[in-house]
Amino acid sequence: MLSNNTGVELTRDTTRWLLPATFVVALVMLALLSVPPVVETRPTHAVGPTTLAHASTHEVLGDPFTIAPGDMNGNGYPDLVVTNHAAGMVSVLINRGDGTFHDPEHYPSGQGAFGVALADIDDSGHLDVVVANQHGGTMSVLFNRGDGVLESRTDMVAGSSPHTVTVADLNGNSLLDVVVPNYHASSVSVFTNLGNGRFAEREIFSTQEAPFSALAVDLNGNGAPDLVTTSYQTGLLDILWNDGSGDFSSRAAFRVGNSLWGVANADLNGNGAQDLIVTQYDSGAIVVLLNNGDGTFPRAAEYETGGQGPCWAATFDVNGNGLQDIAVVDVSTNHLYVFVNQGDGSFRLGEELETGKGPTTIAVADFDGNGRDDVAIAHWESNDIFVFLNRGSD
Repeated sequence: MLSNNTGVELTRDTTRWLLPATFVVALVMLALLSVPPVVETRPTHAVGPTTLAHASTHEVLGDPFTIAPGDMNGNGYPDLVVTNHAAGMVSVLINRGDGTFHDPEHYPSGQGAFGVALADIDDSGHLDVVVANQHGGTMSVLFNRGDGVLESRTDMVAGSSPHTVTVADLNGNSLLDVVVPNYHASSVSVFTNLGNGRFAEREIFSTQEAPFSALAVDLNGNGAPDLVTTSYQTGLLDILWNDGSGDFSSRAAFRVGNSLWGVANADLNGNGAQDLIVTQYDSGAIVVLLNNGDGTFPRAAEYETGGQGPCWAATFDVNGNGLQDIAVVDVSTNHLYVFVNQGDGSFRLGEELETGKGPTTIAVADFDGNGRDDVAIAHWESNDIFVFLNRGSD
């Protein structure tokens, strides 16, 4: 059994993650809970022909938790960056150009490296690596010299047990800011980018109890990214509304389900608004919330994976029809599930593929340059990455 300071236990025998019921934090609500969406459970259909094929496996260091795609060396091909929780390192895997990757290069990032995002933080034209270090309570930026080599690092105090990280221009100054949720502090830390890789001292905004994942996305169409956090303890989705200047004093929250874990976004029904996909760890399902366009979500649909441990979901176009489908990994079944968009924001189960042991997060990009979205998956138990290439139906 592995354990960490958050109380999250990672049991290799059962590949189940448990969070304690003893963590209780008093929280003053800044906004009333909105009316919860009506959740419908949608039946899944028979699995169709597969378009994704396991093409390669790449070993990394201990307990890889989060993976992100991006062109780190400027050659036009998306590379992979993964955090190694046990080692406190990030691994950079450079794409050979055919969807296979060179052996990883490893860089220290901080104690308990967990969440990762890629963004040009110092406006140099190169993607840097932003990491949430769970045990160290820090946010680190590892700066890219331009060829995928990370040669310097900046550390900032984030809070208590930061798990994930999201990056966006929150105040409209064309610089990318960083947001980290603090699991034990029931808050998010916002780091405003001052340029040249420097940040202002963090601002702290309250959230629901034990925020695990955070996402920056414009939900109400005002042009400013709002912040969405998931609460594992309460089953509430928390939205912090951006007033346009990077202030998040207005909040709303609504109950989605149980054991909320990851959150992703895409326009799933073509109405121009960003919808949300939330994974429910213990209930073994994902919830799709369709956005009215103003940041309200009157109805939601629940889709079961068939397991009990869906961790993270990502959106991609699996069949090339221009619609965003959903890929989700389930750590209890060691499978990747692909839910195919029916055109109206409803889904059917399209593919079910075996992964390595302990799949946690998904990276989506065209790794082999054939114009189709591929998938890479990090496995915390087998300490490796699977790359699934999209061969299409032809």
